Amino acid sequence: MLSLTLPILPLLLIIFFTMAAASFILRAWSQWVALAGAIVAALLGVGIWQVDLSRPLWVLPNGWSVDFAASLTRYGYTLQLQQDSIPIVALSLLIAACALLLAANGLRNSSFPGVAWLLVGGYVFVAIITAGPRAPVIVAPLALAILSAVAVFAVQNTAFTEPASALRMLFPPLLAAPLFLLAAWYIDQIPLNPQDLSLTQTAGTLLGLGLLALMAPFPLHSSTPALAEKATAPAVLLVTLLRELAVLYLTARVLFAYPFTYQQTDWPIWLSWLGLLTTIWGGVAALGALNAGRLWGYAALCDWGLIIVVLAAPGLRSWTLVLFLLLLRVISMATSAVGLSAIQQTLGSLDLLRLRGVGSRMPWNSAAVLLGGLGLIGFPLSAGFAAHWAALLTLAEIDWRPAAVVLVASVGVFIGYVRLARMMFGYLENRLVPREQVFSAVLALTALVVTFGVALTPQLLNNLISRALAAFG
Repeated sequence: MLSLTLPILPLLLIIFFTMAAASFILRAWSQWVALAGAIVAALLGVGIWQVDLSRPLWVLPNGWSVDFAASLTRYGYTLQLQQDSIPIVALSLLIAACALLLAANGLRNSSFPGVAWLLVGGYVFVAIITAGPRAPVIVAPLALAILSAVAVFAVQNTAFTEPASALRMLFPPLLAAPLFLLAAWYIDQIPLNPQDLSLTQTAGTLLGLGLLALMAPFPLHSSTPALAEKATAPAVLLVTLLRELAVLYLTARVLFAYPFTYQQTDWPIWLSWLGLLTTIWGGVAALGALNAGRLWGYAALCDWGLIIVVLAAPGLRSWTLVLFLLLLRVISMATSAVGLSAIQQTLGSLDLLRLRGVGSRMPWNSAAVLLGGLGLIGFPLSAGFAAHWAALLTLAEIDWRPAAVVLVASVGVFIGYVRLARMMFGYLENRLVPREQVFSAVLALTALVVTFGVALTPQLLNNLISRALAAFG
């Protein structure tokens, strides 16, 4: 029997581009293409999550084997799947699987599945760059700018969007890239004059400002709520979560490679203040939101601000909380996206006045919208409750005032969702609203079960967080 060892990276490259090309060619059957893509992405993500690089060879039944530790070098850059990057790759694929599964409910002649595969493939390969002529973390913002441009096509290939809201995603990486490149020049000067502390302080300041730009806090926040209002929920879920996961991973790598970014600058103070401003704006703006998608965007913004604030606290506990908040953010946003996607496909709009009485016809999807959104502010019995409560207690141990600010901002989002609930479960009037389809109802019910399960037993995520901590140092 012929034996053959296949390196994993060319194999992944073939899978990504084959799925992207097939999805584009078969876009006339977008629903089935998206469903098949979701299955492939989920299987690939689960398979990579189970990889143990202490035993890098997987022997297949036909005598062939897959070498997961093999590296790939092109144009001076080396790509290799390492133990710390495995959780990032797996989670990126699972996020793509969720987005494609939601997109399968209602896509018509769209190239979104193909662009989604290009996007997740790009983020995966950026995560596994290990060496190059220039440090990978320095050139990462340039790669993120390119991926943000691809993300514009991902949201433009949906039925409900406009160019301005999508193009706003380009601003943060385009602002961060020159700051990183300028910081690289100062870093190169450090070995030549190690006694000059101003070099490390300047380099750390530039890197810190670049990371802050990538995090897109207030006032760089506008792309999230604008996209949530104009684009379809699966596209928003895909581009938002992939970008945020990449930015947090890049932050961890920068702090590990250049610890002076945290130690010799005011970066933690900047994080705290900008995170609080982001949370406050999310809560205040949610009070006046007139669109369910925009309200979802402001709730996500409020949650993202809390993650930034927690990131400012030093130590392992901070990163544990950040990962806890991030995983529950994925669950809450996916739950909301299930309901918003189905309602958007049915009504054609998420304006509050259009949603009056929709809960009587689409109860499961309406419940998913509400519970997922409330999970982003840590409402009891939602997925985010345990993480938000732990984060508030941690902040209160240091200073009670930031915790109080976050709590008050969350009340603003809560009031916004109370108003949305009154609209959704109010009087239907004399409009014809079709009942929710079986597929969307099953998705919504599944999302609700997962949300309640995580809310009641958050310890189920312990293994995921422990694995992910390796990736974030």
